[in-house]
Amino acid sequence: MAPAALLAPIPVEIAVGAAFIAAGVAAWRLRPANRMGLLMILAGIAWFGRDLARVDGETSNRAGELSLNLFLALVAHQVIVFPSGIPRSRLGRLLITSGYALAVGGYIVSEIFPSTNDVLAALAIPLLALIIFDVVERWLAATPPARRALEPILWAGPSVLVVAALSVAHDYLDVGSSGALDWLKLVYIALPLAFLIGVLRTTLHRTGIGDLVVELGDVASPKLVRDALARTLGDPSLELAYWLPEKNTFVDGEGRPVTPAEGDGRGVLELPGIAALSYDSSLQDDPALVTAAGAAARFALENARLQAELHAQLERRRLAEGDQLRVDFITAPTQPGALAELTTRELEVLALLAEGRTDRGIASALYVTPKTVEAHVRSIFRKLDLPPDATMENRRVHAVLTFLRAR
Repeated sequence: MAPAALLAPIPVEIAVGAAFIAAGVAAWRLRPANRMGLLMILAGIAWFGRDLARVDGETSNRAGELSLNLFLALVAHQVIVFPSGIPRSRLGRLLITSGYALAVGGYIVSEIFPSTNDVLAALAIPLLALIIFDVVERWLAATPPARRALEPILWAGPSVLVVAALSVAHDYLDVGSSGALDWLKLVYIALPLAFLIGVLRTTLHRTGIGDLVVELGDVASPKLVRDALARTLGDPSLELAYWLPEKNTFVDGEGRPVTPAEGDGRGVLELPGIAALSYDSSLQDDPALVTAAGAAARFALENARLQAELHAQLERRRLAEGDQLRVDFITAPTQPGALAELTTRELEVLALLAEGRTDRGIASALYVTPKTVEAHVRSIFRKLDLPPDATMENRRVHAVLTFLRAR
């Protein structure tokens, strides 16, 4: 290959190389565990390595050619592993291995046996086509959250790989002209830009953690907690399971036994003694984000866990004792120690609370005013020694749990 074939106009040279290195450094700092940052830095170095061809000499020209091969292999590698930095399929691993084998091994073979150069170079074009196929296949098989993560590479990857194929055809097979192609190489900038967009989306999700804390506040409803976490993480498939220590099992928001789903495209984050979050595998690329969201929602998850425990208790009592629960309990000659100080009317109010009724519903059932019910509820809280600084909904849950456990 003539040295001039390796080079591009100076603005293109600087823009592409600087974009890869700058984006790689930024990505590495923001997400050090993700290999995409390192891959982009190496691609930028390999891109500038082509400039060795500017130096007279056979050795420097060969070094420039090898740098070009490595750059194209690194570009292909990044498209395959976007956005996690690791291949997700057997085909992806095979394509990465084939890319480097062709870029380095094929170059060595072509130098030893020059007659093989055209054949080996021609193999790169179907390889790039297979990589485009892999990206499309991943998109079609992806879940909605995973598709959002793949969106940047969907518009950047194919155009980058097409230009790479045209470069191989021109530089190694002498097909086409170099004038427009040299400037088309600016499309390589789309790759680091696409990844930075993905990183920015993650950063925006992180800024939403603070909003999550404010949004949840005193929320105790399992559904509201799940919906808030799903919006913050961008995962509508998010599922929550709450831990019941008495039964040594997880339940859903309605108190039904469940097992947190892990594997088959799902990840699980456990908050010991509270809950487990089952989330889409696309979030496994940034586990710290899920952990931060879980920590931010910890208080609300504990409140929701109490609600789930309440539902489970009510369901067990309903199945075991039927509709006679409230009547039998209130008419018992003596009450357990935790409820010993409550009056008959207060026990009646508490039993109706355990049925899930509102203050207005209790007032209707007892033929009293809602304000009278509020007074009874405050008295119940005081006699059960429930902390006054807790939320009203949380204190109601604790009061009902005390009632059910006493049964």
